[in-house]
Amino acid sequence: MLHLLNAVRAFEVAARLGSVSKAADELHVTSGAVSRHIKNLEDEFGISLFERGNRSMRLTPEARTFAATVTEAFASMTRGAEHLRAAASQSTIMITAPDTFMLRWLVPRLQSLEQALGGISVRLTTWTREINPADRSIDIYVGVGPLLDIPGMTVSAVAPETFGPVISPMLVKGRELTPELVWSLPRLDIRWPPDMWTNWAREAGCTLPPRDTIWYDALSFSVQAAEAGLGVAIGPGPAITDALQHGRLIAPFGMVTRNGSWFLAWRNDRSGRTMHMVRRWFQQQMSADAS
Repeated sequence: MLHLLNAVRAFEVAARLGSVSKAADELHVTSGAVSRHIKNLEDEFGISLFERGNRSMRLTPEARTFAATVTEAFASMTRGAEHLRAAASQSTIMITAPDTFMLRWLVPRLQSLEQALGGISVRLTTWTREINPADRSIDIYVGVGPLLDIPGMTVSAVAPETFGPVISPMLVKGRELTPELVWSLPRLDIRWPPDMWTNWAREAGCTLPPRDTIWYDALSFSVQAAEAGLGVAIGPGPAITDALQHGRLIAPFGMVTRNGSWFLAWRNDRSGRTMHMVRRWFQQQMSADAS
C-alpha cells in the first residue's frame, strides 16, 4: 500500500509541475525514481498516464481527471495533518471561503476575528468544490447562495446576498453619472461563476444594451480591473465593501439583494461555542458593512 501511495504522490507532483525533473526536485529524489513510480502506477492501472514527446509530457484525458482528484486529496491530507497538530490545544481553526471573498473581505479582517476568538488562531484556504462533510480538515465553510440541507452539518445564514455593477470614480470624474455613460464603458465579465451580468440584469429589471466584453478567468481579476479603471464589473457585496467605503469604487445603480444568503457551515461534532463565536463575528461584521 505504501508503495502505491508513493507512486501516486510522484505522479501527482509530476502532473502538477509538468516535469519529471521538477517533481524529483520537489520530492528530493532522482528523476529515475519518479519515472519508475509513474511506470509502476501505469502497470498497476493498465493505462498510460502521460503522452510523452521529445521535450514534453502531457496528461492523457483519463489521467487529467485522476490528477485533479489526487491533488485535492493530498491537499486535504495536508490540511488534516495541520489540523491534527493543533487539535490537542484546539488553538487553531481552518476556514475555507471563495477566493475573492477571502482576499478582499476576510483577510483584511482576520486580526479582528482572532481577537474575537480570544487567542484561537485562524487559518484560511480557498474552495470551489461542493461542501464535503467527510473532509475533517475544514472546520468552517463560508458559502453563498441558497441555504443547504446537509446531514450532519449546521448551516447558518450570516448576511443577505447582494451584487451590482461597480466602476472606478476616475472613469466618471467631471461627467454626469448617467446609465448611458455607464453602459458606454467596457464591460468586464468572468467565465466562472457564469452569467453574472445576465442574472443581475434580470433581477434588477434592467435591459443590457449590446456591448463588447472583456473576459477574465476569476471574479477577483474583474473586480480588480474595475478598481484600476478598466471598465464596469459585477461585484458581490462583501468583495467590494471596502472599496466602496474608501472611494476606490462606486456602485452607480446600488446593489440588488438576491434570494440567497452568505452562510457558514460546520459539522455538528465541532465545538459549538467556537462555531457560534465565529458566526456572531460574521453577522456583526456584515451587518456593520450594510449600515
